[in-house]
Amino acid sequence: MARPVEELAGACAALRAEEHHREAHALLTAFVRVRAPEDAARLAGADPRGLVPQLLDAARAVSAARERDLLHALRVAGLAGV
Repeated sequence: MARPVEELAGACAALRAEEHHREAHALLTAFVRVRAPEDAARLAGADPRGLVPQLLDAARAVSAARERDLLHALRVAGLAGV
């Protein structure tokens, strides 16, 4: 989780391309658990249509508060309506 956001975006894209959805979900859940919501919003910016729903699902799996925080960060970043 210490990797740069851009590198993690590439890893998520590769996992999705290979249809490793469970692994992508696990990676994103760990990411939203340990990184700031603003970092998750930056990650979502790499592929908003693909990553926003997945990040919100991952945040929801962590806690309602984490989902709320991420949703706020996505709104600030202009990605909430994606």
